[in-house]
Amino acid sequence: MNSVAQEKAQYQAAAEQPAPPYTVDGNTAEKLPAALHSDVPIVDTGDFGLRSILAGNASNPLTTFEKKAALINAEMDKFGFGRYQTCIWLLCGFGYFLDLAWAQGVGLIASAVYQEMNVPDDKTGLIWTCANAGLAVGALTFGILVDIIGRKWAFNLTCLITSVFGLLLAAPKYNYGAICGIYFLSSLGLGGNIPIDATIALEFLPQRRRYLVALLSMWQPIGVVVASAIAYGTAAKYRCDPTLPACNTVPDGEGCCSVSSNMGWRYEVIILGLMTLLVFFLRFFVFKFHESPKFLLAKGREAEAIEVLHKIAKFNRAPPPVLTVAHFAEIDQTSSEYSGDRVEEGAGTTVKRVLRAFVSGITNLKGLFLNKLQAFIFALLAVAYMGDYWSFNLAGSFLPIILLRNNVSNGQTSVTETYRQYVYIYLPGILGAVLALASIQLPLVGRKWSLVFSAACQGLAMAMYTQVKTTPGYVGLNALEYIMQTYFNAVLYASAPELFDTAFRGSASGMLSCLGRLAGIVAPFAGQHYLAAGSSGILWLGAGGIWLSAFVMIFLPVEMRNRQMF
Repeated sequence: MNSVAQEKAQYQAAAEQPAPPYTVDGNTAEKLPAALHSDVPIVDTGDFGLRSILAGNASNPLTTFEKKAALINAEMDKFGFGRYQTCIWLLCGFGYFLDLAWAQGVGLIASAVYQEMNVPDDKTGLIWTCANAGLAVGALTFGILVDIIGRKWAFNLTCLITSVFGLLLAAPKYNYGAICGIYFLSSLGLGGNIPIDATIALEFLPQRRRYLVALLSMWQPIGVVVASAIAYGTAAKYRCDPTLPACNTVPDGEGCCSVSSNMGWRYEVIILGLMTLLVFFLRFFVFKFHESPKFLLAKGREAEAIEVLHKIAKFNRAPPPVLTVAHFAEIDQTSSEYSGDRVEEGAGTTVKRVLRAFVSGITNLKGLFLNKLQAFIFALLAVAYMGDYWSFNLAGSFLPIILLRNNVSNGQTSVTETYRQYVYIYLPGILGAVLALASIQLPLVGRKWSLVFSAACQGLAMAMYTQVKTTPGYVGLNALEYIMQTYFNAVLYASAPELFDTAFRGSASGMLSCLGRLAGIVAPFAGQHYLAAGSSGILWLGAGGIWLSAFVMIFLPVEMRNRQMF
């Protein structure tokens, strides 16, 4: 215990050291420490005209917080992509993996659940409605909480909630309502994964390595393929004859689909639940996660932010940081304003402190919409997210059905062939993440035009789906659609958190994800009429949604490729 106290005292003493000599930084026209300069430009102008919007050069003058955050950026840049950053990237990648592994896994067990529990056709969509509602509420709740209670607790809670309720999915017998309710609770944790993981990865990576957040999306198609493989070995293998009725609908002694003869889908959710629990174990017990320095800075806990920097440097076996509280004090003295939530908070986790922080966080959230540039970005991204999830859900819900109904080349409709086609369709999605990684670094493309291009191509693939009539054509275009979908999502999930300051980053990402999930709830209801009529209108509906996303991204006013994130 004495060694811990001694180490804390050393960090405190380092944080309070006098600031080293200052030089003038040409980017900000402010005095900053010579050792604390980053090679990534800092934009400090007030330009919000149409020309700057189309060019992606819109900006606001730097706030006091942003000037201080620039110093933390410089320290993170000195650490480079070290051991700590590698662990963060992998653990956040597992969060992406779980997001679609659960969606695909539950999708593949649905027919077995419907049969065993005698679910009528008009109730089959209830589980998806509950799932999307849980994802929406989870994204909103954890997105806001991550800016209030911190990144650390939200990072761990999402996986814990998903694993506990995911395992409980295997418990109900002949109770479809219980299945839907438990999946809703499991989705609460799952919904917070993507906005939280992207936020955390961005805040710990060096400025020149932020493009690696886009590569996190490669874990999503891997999750889909792994879930399909698990389903192939469980749900597809250990299930009752698809022609048998549910046992709760026939007299005793007659042949029926019983729990014991239909255990495969339960094995699958147990495996997925244990995988999620393992991720929680790695995050909470194996890896020592430190609170984000920028979050601590946003809460006025400057000494603690510097202490975390020292701990990261020690873990990375890098030289200790030179940043001190004196540097922050110097900025305070030379700045005329001090914006954002900067109320000094204690390091404890008492209920009273959490409640006070919650009220303060909700109150200060209005700052996101009082800033014209940030509000404009939020509005554009809201449309982009809704168009994306609209198209995503239509593609995920109906393209496999269209493929099955039009599997006319060889007439194979066996389980084996179906799962083989899933691999053909989803595994190439990894290419989408690689394309995103490459294109966002190109000078004339960057984040903005990568979003426009990938969304346009995704819509084109769905539109072309109306023109083919063979199985290879359906599988090929479905794979192309999924590659472009992964490409767009990789850039969107990585870019959206970059565009907001630390004080609002999690909340903005959570609200955007929530709006997208709500669009995803509505989309299948809008498309089912066209499916019943055998019309291609469902494909044009999906293409139109993502094309709308492509259009609004043309007006994205900020390109973050060569600009610091605060």
